[in-house]
Amino acid sequence: QKFLDSAISAGFGCLFNCAITPADWPLIKSLSEKDSRIVPFFGFHPWFADLADDKSLKLLAEYLAWPSARAGEMGLDRARKNVDFEMQKDVFARQLDLAGQFRRPFVVHCVRAWAETIGLIKKHAPGSKFLMHSFNGSKEVAREIADMGGYFSLSVRQLLKPDDVIRETFMDLPEDRVLVETDFPYQVKWTGAGDYIAAVKQGYQVAAEWKGMPIAEFRRRVYSNGAVFADRAITGQG
Repeated sequence: QKFLDSAISAGFGCLFNCAITPADWPLIKSLSEKDSRIVPFFGFHPWFADLADDKSLKLLAEYLAWPSARAGEMGLDRARKNVDFEMQKDVFARQLDLAGQFRRPFVVHCVRAWAETIGLIKKHAPGSKFLMHSFNGSKEVAREIADMGGYFSLSVRQLLKPDDVIRETFMDLPEDRVLVETDFPYQVKWTGAGDYIAAVKQGYQVAAEWKGMPIAEFRRRVYSNGAVFADRAITGQG
């Protein structure tokens, strides 16, 4: 709550609040109800796919029926050895079906599973708006995702401690598909909300320089791109 309050006070016009387990869902819904600038996303992160069962997926459907709801964070993570990969794929597919059923945009986590992730999105949620969280794929993968209607966000850590591949890939991404994320609280050492907000602002500055855009113009572009996910009109809710 302190971070969200500080971010709003610092001028962040809209924040995506993504769940990772069902335990997050009530709080995320409550925060969004209190402040419409907080966009709620409900789902099972692949690290916690083993928490999904018929009962919890039915509950997820109830949350996604809420007009302001979005889906995620969901996806696949081949590096997570303690959660069976086939189980991850099944839970991801079932969440994609729900996102398609309710016409909800969704946020995707993908680590070392691009072929499977892309294939499942094409099969279960074709034509949907989706955002690749902390994107670290190749230019070729990025172009395929862009052709599918996907968007891309880079985290503070990726921007402040980049490698050449990330920088070159980001520079190659379409300007109308890029976003910047905090990935709070996993990216910057927490000593106070002010430190985190300052790091995010620095990340925006770096990203703007990579794109060769004035910072004000880049911030407007990111806000416009993010509005695709915040606008209720695209979900058919008016």
